Amino acid sequence: MADAGDDLFLFGDDFEAILDLLDEDEALQEQFSTVASEVESTEIVCSDCGKKYKSRGGYQRHRATKHNADQNAHHLTLTPSILAEIVNNALKNISEREVFAADLRNELKQYEYEEPGGETQEFTVIKKLFEDYFKTGNAEKFYGNYYAQVPLKSTIFFKGLSRNAATLLATKVADFILSFCKGIKSSDKNPPSVHTMLSEKEQAGLQYVGGYVLHNLHKKYARKNTTESQQAMAILRAGKLEHGYENQKLVSSLNRGGLWNITKYAQSIFLKTECHFRQLTSVNSLQKVDIAGIVHNTITDSAILSSYQCMVSDAELIPNVEVSNNVFHAIVCLYIRVRSFSCAKDIIQRYKINAKQSKGKALRKEITRSHEQETVRQD
Repeated sequence: MADAGDDLFLFGDDFEAILDLLDEDEALQEQFSTVASEVESTEIVCSDCGKKYKSRGGYQRHRATKHNADQNAHHLTLTPSILAEIVNNALKNISEREVFAADLRNELKQYEYEEPGGETQEFTVIKKLFEDYFKTGNAEKFYGNYYAQVPLKSTIFFKGLSRNAATLLATKVADFILSFCKGIKSSDKNPPSVHTMLSEKEQAGLQYVGGYVLHNLHKKYARKNTTESQQAMAILRAGKLEHGYENQKLVSSLNRGGLWNITKYAQSIFLKTECHFRQLTSVNSLQKVDIAGIVHNTITDSAILSSYQCMVSDAELIPNVEVSNNVFHAIVCLYIRVRSFSCAKDIIQRYKINAKQSKGKALRKEITRSHEQETVRQD
């Protein structure tokens, strides 16, 4: 994610480009169509528990919450970038602590750890140790296996260091691996507050994406001439602001063929969904967006449910409960998927910037080394 909150939404040409890609993305458009069909009346019986459901959307939510054993399981894979982050934190810790010998601290302070290749034997060893501990939480077993493999060959794992410095670094890396894993698990058990304030620019982006989701869902439901689709469209129209939308300037300036301005209740739904999205995508070295986890946290948030019920109460038709639940789930799912596109673009852009800076740093280092060698030869 970007360092500043304003970069979490994209604007202008970037925003237009993303929405063009979304319009052309067959998988996303197929999902819009799929969720639109999930309100249709049918009867589906769960093969595991025998419970009956009146729509496919209700049945799929039931399967996800009741019969998905992996729903709440948090899986973490060690990547070269995560290992580099752990090693660099260990290096910083050693260099700042005077309890260690000055010569070791100086050596490690000048040491630059190179991110390992994902296929190297050394990385594979640490990766297995890391993932076994994250899965079992058995620190005693982790330390036993780690010390039997890494510190004994520390100069192979941390090339370029003396044996004493490499061994010291290897032992500290073990501590920081445990600290990293405990931090991830702690954040899962004690998630931070989802309340946040958006800047004016971010608020405009939220209105824009929210209008895009509601409008596209409405178009998909409009293709079906059923009672359920009429009720679904009535709910979505209740989120459309017909008058007094002068403050939604971004929507007005980048209107894409009838893009909707949205009501305060719809904005409240998207704002709180955005907070859950940020909560689960703000970790370092983000590898993927946990869409299922964000959706689950969002649809069980009482404040979001309250805002949605207020929106439904403004609908011109009274929808049945099943349709109402399906539309709510569709709104949340599709907003999160659309936001995932901008999140991915943000991460890629940051990666390009970091890569460019790293190349510049390496070039300066090479120039300095060449200059020093040339000076030695002249002397």
